[in-house]
Amino acid sequence: MTRLLAFLMLMFILLPSCFSTEKFEDENILFKKAYSSWLDGRPEDAAGTLKYIIFRTADTKKSLKAITQLSIILAELGKPQEALAYLTKAEVIDSGNPYTHFEKGWNYLALEEYSAARTAFEKVLPLTVAHDIVAQTRLGIALSEIELTGAASAIKSFQSVYHKFPYLISPVSQMISKCFEKIKKRQHSVIFLKKALEYDPKNIQAMIDLAFLYERVDYYMQAWQTFYTLREMCPDEPFFIKKTKKLSKYIKGKKDNLLYWTRLAWPVHKKPLEFYGSKMIRIAMYSDEKGNPSPIESFDFIANTDFIIEDSILGKAAEGKANSQWTVKYNSLNGVYELTDNMAIIAHTTKRKFKIIPKTKGGVILIKSPILTVEQGINRGDKELTGEINLIPVINTGLIMVNKTPIENCVAAIISLLAPDKTSIEELKTFAVVVRTKLLGMFYTKKSSSPYYDICDSEYHIVFQGLQTENAYSVEAAKLTRGEVLYKNNSLSNADMHTACGGSTDRANDQGSMPSSMTPFDFYKWTLQSPPDNLLCLPNDKQMSSNVHWTLLLDSKWIETRANVKYKIGKLKSLVPLKRKKDGRIETLRIEGTANTVTIRGFKDISHILASGTLRSSIFNIRPMFDGKYPDYFVLRGIGTGHGQGLCVWGTHGMVQNLGYKYEKILKHYFPELKIKKLKL
Repeated sequence: MTRLLAFLMLMFILLPSCFSTEKFEDENILFKKAYSSWLDGRPEDAAGTLKYIIFRTADTKKSLKAITQLSIILAELGKPQEALAYLTKAEVIDSGNPYTHFEKGWNYLALEEYSAARTAFEKVLPLTVAHDIVAQTRLGIALSEIELTGAASAIKSFQSVYHKFPYLISPVSQMISKCFEKIKKRQHSVIFLKKALEYDPKNIQAMIDLAFLYERVDYYMQAWQTFYTLREMCPDEPFFIKKTKKLSKYIKGKKDNLLYWTRLAWPVHKKPLEFYGSKMIRIAMYSDEKGNPSPIESFDFIANTDFIIEDSILGKAAEGKANSQWTVKYNSLNGVYELTDNMAIIAHTTKRKFKIIPKTKGGVILIKSPILTVEQGINRGDKELTGEINLIPVINTGLIMVNKTPIENCVAAIISLLAPDKTSIEELKTFAVVVRTKLLGMFYTKKSSSPYYDICDSEYHIVFQGLQTENAYSVEAAKLTRGEVLYKNNSLSNADMHTACGGSTDRANDQGSMPSSMTPFDFYKWTLQSPPDNLLCLPNDKQMSSNVHWTLLLDSKWIETRANVKYKIGKLKSLVPLKRKKDGRIETLRIEGTANTVTIRGFKDISHILASGTLRSSIFNIRPMFDGKYPDYFVLRGIGTGHGQGLCVWGTHGMVQNLGYKYEKILKHYFPELKIKKLKL
């Protein structure tokens, strides 16, 4: 407290001499100027304008308003001590404002002044009955108590939040696990980390903690699987590669069969599918997040009909029977591709392109156990495909696999993955129209620059894991909407979608609580508050609401490691959000280190550096918690999942389940200027 008092005396005795005593600009204009600077990515300028208002205004309400806004900017800038100086003045003006004490608590916590933090937080509780602010306050108290009274006592405080506030259940589970770890109750610690991931599967820090914890309790199989998953999520993180190699000595059997991707013994589809449409799209299989398909060294396949092998020069080169397993393998000794039949006899050898074609239209081919030349970042699951399988040789490596198939035959499998309720026909019909529109648009525009394929099967274009993901309901929904796409005037529309908007999309209001004016404090308050009960994308089980309202506690060391791979920043000093869109989405982020300061742009890079690509959306704020001079961890509070454009997947679910909407009305809600048009595909 001594250093804070000294700082306060300097702040208020030595007022800036540079300010004129003449009448200055209208304060309302200055507030707008500050907010504009903040949105435009100039937080220091915004802070300067707000300080000017504070030191010159005689209106205590405006002074309090400016301090409230300024404290949020200073906290994001990693200046909690300066924020506290202003908040102390705010407390003098109005000691009954719960947010003043709340912010003091978090800033004291950031400075490791735990007793002062707890005192500030305790002042909040008699001043408000808002359950969200009470829960956030109790979280702060529990974090303080870890250092003040010990982990065992803190567990009780965390549990009061765990049982009463569903929107913090994942980070609170993570902290309960840490407390159990401190008191050597590691089995309990494992349980709560698994709960943290159950309630928020994208809680990357909980996954990292769980991997290490599994290793410490000698659960080597689980440790290897979890580190392998982390390695897939962050391919350029060498530590996870080393860990999986170290732990692999404990793993018996075929490792690929112990991971998260699908393995199928036989085709799920026993009979040929209805083969519909003339619009044949070419999809590159086993692609990474950048849309690049990996060459395949070998794979097995089983067709549910008889099939032929067609060489690009020789024509029909071999044929096989239904339900017999064949193998395609690259022979590196002589640089040829060998096809062996179910008797292990070589049926064809080539260095050229070739195809696998079912003799019956709609025949399904199961691709089994592919071995890729790219080891990380690609789902290597088995896939059922229909149409032609084109194999294109890549010199000295393997084959690129491309599925040439009707657009209509892809729709059911894709929408089944999307739907929160995989049995809801109206949800599935809604997704079918949007997915079909996207696929047709990509067919016409040839999204890929490759002459061999139009799109890829990863999120870079659209996720397609194979026909085995479809079910009877998704097939029926695709059939009921067959040919239906979204049009604007006489042109096919650009249709997009995202997981959960959190309240509003680029075109529609989903009954959210987005602030009417985007100021630093209003935005911050939005991320603290519970989502409205009538929010369309809010699930009925609010414990599972991380799609719409999320909090992450991210250790700085992993952020620092990822930043150093690309930017060589040295020791991480701060993360500062800069430019934001009007809805609060961060467009640029400043990373300050001891060796370098960089500004990164775009959600993809920001998500990679902060959370290995798992960040749900760019609507979030950052609060650093320090260990001495440097951040120990960062608190991120965010809204929604995805880019917020087009159709909200969970909003669709809410409208069907809670409002009884039909798919036409849902599409009109999210695409008010578009119309459904039926085409013959």
